[in-house]
Amino acid sequence: MRRIVWLAAAGVVAVTSAGVARAEDGRPLADCAGAVGSWLTTNPGKEPSRSLLTLTADGLVLFADSGQGGGQGFAPFTGSHGAWRCVSAGDGGLKLSATMLDFTLATVDWPNQQIGRLDIVATVDPAKGTMSGTETLYLAKLDDDPLLEAKLAEDAEGEFTAVRIVAP
Repeated sequence: MRRIVWLAAAGVVAVTSAGVARAEDGRPLADCAGAVGSWLTTNPGKEPSRSLLTLTADGLVLFADSGQGGGQGFAPFTGSHGAWRCVSAGDGGLKLSATMLDFTLATVDWPNQQIGRLDIVATVDPAKGTMSGTETLYLAKLDDDPLLEAKLAEDAEGEFTAVRIVAP
């Protein structure tokens, strides 16, 4: 496993004719309002890191990772942007998915830039302010479409946990 990091790209938000915000296909984002906010993640594995993950009410996801400077076995990479959607809500828990994109940065050791895609599926407990889930990292050539699965090479997979960041 080269690295497990959060990746992202500009979010695509669709608006239904009734005006209810939805990101991609899925339930209205309002059904998962308890997931909106900023989260501090713990990403264990061979290349452990911590991340800041922000989910907005209009379906945008923003991400920054402590491993962005690169490391042994992986290139440095940019911050990420993407889109998230509400998968289900009920029984005190929320389930969401997100896709984020970022770019690797060319270095002497990593001369070929790539685009990274991180897909997550997570469960949120709004009452406890916790999130947990799985993440899958893919890499693609810079000029390939990272939203087409046929163009992706799976790079790493793992689990993560997160706590909500709250103001004092």
